[in-house]
Amino acid sequence: MKQARRHRFWERAAPAFRVAGAILLAAGMVHLYAEVVIFDARAFGARAALSLGDPRVAGFVAERITDEAVAQRRDLMAYRPLLVGTARTIVSSEPFRAGFRRAAQSAHAALFSQSAERLALSVPDLGVLVRSALAHDPALAARIPARLRGSVLVQPSGRGAKALIQLARLGHRFRRNALLAIVSGALLLMLGIAMPHDRRRALLNGGAALASVALVLFFLPPLARTALTASMSSAELRPVAAGVWDAFAGGLRLWALVLAGIGIVLGSAASSYASHVEIDQVGRRVWRRLREPARTWHGEILRASLLTGLGLLAAFRPTASLQGLMVIAGALLAFEGLRELFMLVPPRLPEAASHAEGTLVGARETVEHGEGVRMLVRHALVGLLAVGLIAGAIQFLRSPEALPETPAFTDACNGDRALCDRRLDEVVFPAAHNSMSGAEFGRWMFPNQELGSVSLLGHGIRALLFDVHYGIPIGGQVKTDILDEKASRATFEAAIGKEAVEAAMRIRDRLTGPPTGPRAPQLCHGFCELGAVPLSTMLEGVRDFLVQNPGEVLVFVIEDYVTPADIEAAFRNSGLDRFLYRGGVTAPFPTLREMIDSDQRLVVFGEKDARGVPWYHPAFETIQETPYKFHTPEEFSCRPNRGSTTAPLFQINHWIETTPTPKPTNAAIVNAHDFLLARARQCQKERGRLPNILAVDFAMTGDVVGVAAELNGLAPEGAPR
Repeated sequence: MKQARRHRFWERAAPAFRVAGAILLAAGMVHLYAEVVIFDARAFGARAALSLGDPRVAGFVAERITDEAVAQRRDLMAYRPLLVGTARTIVSSEPFRAGFRRAAQSAHAALFSQSAERLALSVPDLGVLVRSALAHDPALAARIPARLRGSVLVQPSGRGAKALIQLARLGHRFRRNALLAIVSGALLLMLGIAMPHDRRRALLNGGAALASVALVLFFLPPLARTALTASMSSAELRPVAAGVWDAFAGGLRLWALVLAGIGIVLGSAASSYASHVEIDQVGRRVWRRLREPARTWHGEILRASLLTGLGLLAAFRPTASLQGLMVIAGALLAFEGLRELFMLVPPRLPEAASHAEGTLVGARETVEHGEGVRMLVRHALVGLLAVGLIAGAIQFLRSPEALPETPAFTDACNGDRALCDRRLDEVVFPAAHNSMSGAEFGRWMFPNQELGSVSLLGHGIRALLFDVHYGIPIGGQVKTDILDEKASRATFEAAIGKEAVEAAMRIRDRLTGPPTGPRAPQLCHGFCELGAVPLSTMLEGVRDFLVQNPGEVLVFVIEDYVTPADIEAAFRNSGLDRFLYRGGVTAPFPTLREMIDSDQRLVVFGEKDARGVPWYHPAFETIQETPYKFHTPEEFSCRPNRGSTTAPLFQINHWIETTPTPKPTNAAIVNAHDFLLARARQCQKERGRLPNILAVDFAMTGDVVGVAAELNGLAPEGAPR
């Protein structure tokens, strides 16, 4: 008697176990989805950037950008329509989305702080992007504040939004419990299937429960979005909230379909053993339940509410209703198709053919034994197929394809996707020697380059070698600030030659009158009298380049004649410090993708004194190089010069020394593709290291960028150019 009561209890409890297990599985998957999409800071930033692809969100952000510009320069109000259009273009650009993603990533901690009531997303250097977009109208571009920052203030509006934020914070606190819910749900579901006597029907019902809960989950995101927007008091923010919601919750519907698919696989596998379980029977039973009055008043209230809700949904959301019907119809068709597939699985085992026994009883026993084996093998094959399909679904949920594609910071690293997963020491950077010394600056004597540092970046150069001295502006020129003129003169003569020093001293003697600016670090080659550019000007240009090109990684090698403190101040004041690489410069280096994702895209080395500044690294503790004073092409060698031969980075110095006058005609010879590539290959062979910095004079002459690409494996040797 007790055993019978116990058996009836488990029979009655099994449906509740199956339903509870299905609900727990669905809840665990929602929590796991939130862990992947919302609770992870980087994923959260990516989703925020994805929302900018929605016109409703992009329009709102463009309006806020324009408001900020007008607030800083009131006279811009007359140009507001033009600025809004420009801002819309900027919002859709890769540089802005990269900055917005990082801003959202930085604000992630504040969002899940229990005390934070609003969230501020601030995109720095917005003025750079706006000015660039207005390049066709220089007069208007000049009116844009250089330090314009884009800020978007997010504050929950309405009970629904506040409740959603609190729910997200609660989920964040217990974010490690998603797998516990999934495992518990799976156990309950298995118990609900294993406990009843008729396990085949229990498996069918368990699959139906899982599929039903998953289909409810499929329709939950749009319903929750409607409830959220309806609860918001600000009509302006409702479409924005809908766009953001779709960016974050859109992928959940695919997860729900996969979960429903698992339920359909279970149900169809069980149904394949009983051909009398037909879809039309199920459909007729459901329709009869909806059409005929329920037996209890509770059931009648549920039936009436369900019919009313479905009717209102069809009336006000016809597209969503049609989509829902198609999803349900697709699920039923998939169920029927899988069931037919499972029914085709019976093994082709030979029937008992042992007629040698000669007796009817023996033959019957053999046939019965064969049938038992056949059923056992069929169960095993159907089970393996079902497990395989479910395992494939779980594997899919773990793959990137299970989530909507999010915008990356960039599709390429230093111009090519193939470089993204290479470490810094596995990449060749085309470099410009004395990059500050550009013929584009009208008063620069004895230039080493056709263009200045910032302009060279626009032509593919990714490593800059330059000198920094102290200088004092006097009139339209710069006077080198020399403490010990006699000693300095000897040093400069060794560096730039006696002729250049004498020319500099003649100019220096003519510089009279009071200073027209403060003493400051200047880009000069020896004497600033021969040509100078303020360090701050160059650094601001590099900052603008990195803002507009979020997929580029740069290297600086500074021949420094100023203190590390003044170098640090110049980087800080220019705004370039936020791009500085702050990690170590010993192996293993980060990959370019990792540097881009963290926005630490500028590695800085100092040749003389880098003490006291964490991101400013002693050059020849990390870099080994070749000699640099060659007077003919035949003198080129790859023998060690400065830096230990065990240093992780390798710099090839590749120019003809004709102090004080560098000659482009020499560069035309030694920078030619085949000549430069042959030397780089030879040095790579002799030194056993990839040349990471390939430094030349007159980088616009020859093909240093192409050779670097070929050394990076991006262009096959012998390919036509």
